[in-house]
Amino acid sequence: MLPNINHIKYGSKSIEYNLSFTTRKTLGIKVMPDGNVNVIAPIGADTIDINQRVKSKAYWILKQQAFFGLYKPNTPKRKFVNGETHLYLGRQYKLQIAKADIDSVKIYSGSIVISAKEITTTGQKSEFSPNKINLLAYQSASSASLSEAFTACTYGKSVDTKGNYTSEFNTFTTRISSHFENKAIADYNAKKYADALPSFEKAYEINGAKDTTSLSNCALVADRGAIYDKAKLYYQKMIDNKQGFGNTYSSLVNVYLMMKDTVGGMDMLKKGRVAYPNDINLVITETNYFLKTNNSKEALNNLNIALTAKPKDANLYLVRGNIYDNLANPKDAAGKDMEKPKDYNEKLKLAESDYQKAIELKPDYFDAMYNLGVLYNNHGVALNKIADKITDNAKYKEANDLATAEFSKALPVLEKALEVNPKDRNTMYALKQIYARMQLLDKLKAMNEKLKN
Repeated sequence: MLPNINHIKYGSKSIEYNLSFTTRKTLGIKVMPDGNVNVIAPIGADTIDINQRVKSKAYWILKQQAFFGLYKPNTPKRKFVNGETHLYLGRQYKLQIAKADIDSVKIYSGSIVISAKEITTTGQKSEFSPNKINLLAYQSASSASLSEAFTACTYGKSVDTKGNYTSEFNTFTTRISSHFENKAIADYNAKKYADALPSFEKAYEINGAKDTTSLSNCALVADRGAIYDKAKLYYQKMIDNKQGFGNTYSSLVNVYLMMKDTVGGMDMLKKGRVAYPNDINLVITETNYFLKTNNSKEALNNLNIALTAKPKDANLYLVRGNIYDNLANPKDAAGKDMEKPKDYNEKLKLAESDYQKAIELKPDYFDAMYNLGVLYNNHGVALNKIADKITDNAKYKEANDLATAEFSKALPVLEKALEVNPKDRNTMYALKQIYARMQLLDKLKAMNEKLKN
């Protein structure tokens, strides 16, 4: 995600900053060696509050920019056109842009050579997007040179016993860290998670434990890349730092489960629920575990908590409705129908209400429509079985009419579900049965033809 550009006024000064959002819980402000200000805020943070926070740090930002300005050459704004010169790792290169079948960046014979499928021209000069240049350049770059530079800086600081060059070494170290971060981000955007992880790890090593952003990035990239041993390590560090709150516990639980360590995952889940008893993500993670282990009672308790926090989450209503549905229509291990519970009608109404609420919140919710239609159909089948045992004609008709009413309720719901998902064969078969029961012969014929295709 590209950052948004914002600015604040501080006296006669205007401070421009790049704003991006992540899943972090706190706001971070960084002044880069080139003077750019990067602000990373939690998703959903109010921009007015962000501006106020940035403004409260304005004096520090200007001070950092002035410091970096002492070491920054007065380079004209880059236009990214053919023949322009660029600095890379302390050396000057000429930019060459050419159209090609594959996007690439390489350094060859004193030039930065960019090959791209899409370029624009202004007069006789080829142009290329600066953002795309940066991404391609960092993806193509080797981190070995950066590692050597960091080693040299570390050694230089160790022999500078009088601290004469401490400021310069700190500046260079910050620049190296930024390069590692940029390379990691470029690899991450290209979904090269295994390549991104070492660069984020190096940035974290350079910046130290205070760099919570690089730590969370290490955990995220390791998780996305299925490097679960590293993901577990970094998520645990985040928990030790009280970073990420309940989300970090949820992520770590999922890592344990991906590693097939259910015992470790459940132990971590319990710790997370103790540490953050009201965290909705942990509640939902625990609910999923209860559902997998058929612990309907605890799952319902958690869903009630979750719905109090997220009353407009259609999926939660669907899940709770499905639990009530299963409780009303229990099956044995072989999948055969068992005896209906004493509170069958009550459970049925609760399931119906939740399915209807899910559809109300999300009108094209196929799963909720299908489940509701099948609920009505199954209830109609149950009533039909009762009617078939009645010998009195009047009472039979009364019972049969109740069953037909349920099929009539199921019909429009399932037809709507088929409109949403026209290729779902389970819905087709359910409608076929209803058409046959209700003697809707034209629709039955059409459905039979559809099922042949």
